[in-house]
Amino acid sequence: MNWKNRVTDILGSEYPIIQGAFAGFGTSALAAPVSDAGGFGIITAGALRSPEKLREDIRRARSMTDKPFGINLSVGLCPHIDEMREVAIEERVPVIFTAVYRADDHGRRIHEAGLKWVHKVATIHHALAAERHGADAVVLVGLEGAGFKSIHQLPTLVAISTAVKMMKIPLIAAGGIGDAHGLVAALGMGAEGIYMGTRFMAVAECPISDRYKQALVEAKPWDANVRDRALAPPKREEYEKVVKGRGEQVTGEWLMRLERVLLKQSPEVPRDWQSDLQADDPEVAVRTAGGSLAVGVIDSVVSARELIDTMIREAEQVLSQRGTVGSILA
Repeated sequence: MNWKNRVTDILGSEYPIIQGAFAGFGTSALAAPVSDAGGFGIITAGALRSPEKLREDIRRARSMTDKPFGINLSVGLCPHIDEMREVAIEERVPVIFTAVYRADDHGRRIHEAGLKWVHKVATIHHALAAERHGADAVVLVGLEGAGFKSIHQLPTLVAISTAVKMMKIPLIAAGGIGDAHGLVAALGMGAEGIYMGTRFMAVAECPISDRYKQALVEAKPWDANVRDRALAPPKREEYEKVVKGRGEQVTGEWLMRLERVLLKQSPEVPRDWQSDLQADDPEVAVRTAGGSLAVGVIDSVVSARELIDTMIREAEQVLSQRGTVGSILA
């Protein structure tokens, strides 16, 4: 089956399946195997901490695969972001993703260099803004996803099916998606690709602890620590307090405080993500795993290739059974 559409044209990938960005461990170790399997891997610049290390990791990825991959720049959170962007441009990484904050200045520079720019957002309002600013495509994350939240975020189904009627550029769905049925559902809603974070954490190549991966397999979307972290709103008084402090702190520090509030954590106590992700303590792993409702479809730890091959095979079976291959992939 031919999976080509506007998203695969932008990415240069075989399938419209994109690996999410990971602040603590999003390196070539995961991105290259994902791209090599036909998906689109992303190296997270912030995970490398310096432009020099980013350049080394880009070259390492190219020694592992001849398939295209991208770079993620989280605005306000990525250190040395302008220098990181220039390294990605100099190395001719074909697609640069931005996230968290308005990024039209980065987008202009990326386009000047002849590369593609994709922006990731959490609300329809910001998706439309990214389109106005010239993004080639937008990743819209539904409430079911993990990571940076917005109190204005909608569930994935509502967000995607609403936004697709309002936008002309390709829309990429994220939030709670982790298997073939999620891929087909996203296409049915009008998205032209999917962006998976949590599901790619439970693959063999992901450089986090095996205990954490097993906790993802065992977690259930109805577990309170999973459901509430994804769906419950933050405490309004804490949210409003942090919002009022905008402008009084360095942007990166303010965004980190805001993220902690939106994830229902104390704004004063930064979380040690690196330690949690590498923890061999089952209690730590269970407590920290499963920020996305996608845990509901994670039933085993497999290789990136096995995951993507299985998703495509099962998606093609679903589409063939429904007789909708032509209408959805056209």
